[in-house]
Amino acid sequence: MQRIALPDSRFLPLGRHDPKEQRTSLWWSGSGVRVKLACRTLEAEITASARDHAPWIGVLMDGAPVARFPLLPGAHRYPLLAGLDECFAHEISVIRDSQPSYDEDGPIYLDAVYTDGEPHRPVERPLLIEFIGDSLTVGEGCLGPESAEEWRLVWISHMPAFPTLVSQKLNAEKRVIALGGWGAARSWDNQPESRIGRIYNQLCAITPGGDRPADFPERPADAVVINLGTNDASALAKMIEAERSAAEGELRARAVELMEMARAHNPKAVILWAYGLCGKQVEPMLQAAVQDRRNAGDQNVHYLSLTPAASNGSRMHPSREAHQKAAEEIAEVLKNLLP
Repeated sequence: MQRIALPDSRFLPLGRHDPKEQRTSLWWSGSGVRVKLACRTLEAEITASARDHAPWIGVLMDGAPVARFPLLPGAHRYPLLAGLDECFAHEISVIRDSQPSYDEDGPIYLDAVYTDGEPHRPVERPLLIEFIGDSLTVGEGCLGPESAEEWRLVWISHMPAFPTLVSQKLNAEKRVIALGGWGAARSWDNQPESRIGRIYNQLCAITPGGDRPADFPERPADAVVINLGTNDASALAKMIEAERSAAEGELRARAVELMEMARAHNPKAVILWAYGLCGKQVEPMLQAAVQDRRNAGDQNVHYLSLTPAASNGSRMHPSREAHQKAAEEIAEVLKNLLP
């Protein structure tokens, strides 16, 4: 087998990344590479640094998940695929399947692949959707039994989550900026620093080395889907009555601020705030924020009230069936809004 060092022009980068980097860095959920390849075997040399929360890698063939495995600390060579028929070519994606971990010294590095086939760069899909969110967006609870309660990356899988499903339905590339527990204004435990807008303009600020400004030449998104508010609702529930009015106003203002940031990076995108999978406690504030943006002249901002999840997966998070329903609703709206 030949060793192919990455980055390589035949491998299409996926997700937010800085093209000036000398290594293929997997910062966010869904980031990685895609390649067209006919081979018998595919392996990868991957470097990870997490000490406690082992991050997970996912492998897809023609969009279908076929493998998932955890990473050991340090540089190791992992089998990705084996026993294939070299007469058939497939589009193969190797992605970060779990969200960034708080005990990492840097991103996951996809350093090289080993294969007996000849790689070819796949065609980039005509649309790009950016997903901004929390644990729902990264796919927490999509794997595992309903009885699983401990916070571990094993229960977080991006491959069956609604961003992946929406992108497949619309034949779109995707870019994800999402962290479990974070909100539009406050985290689930009422921390104002844990809001996505605080780090949106940076590469991946929670991971060492990722606090650089996101001023690199990213492809502008055709649509931005924001799914935030669930953790803000948890924060509000912890407040006494006298605090809530100001906090509701803060949420509305932070939501407007985040949409302004998304618009600055994606000037022609449809911006869709989709909320409601885990209840609709803060829906009036989010609807008001969307209306504030429209009143300010941005008519390409919209709100979608999602059907609440009818069942849970692990970690008391929405099940795969709930993600499938949400994906159907989001994709249908975007079909009507995208030119």
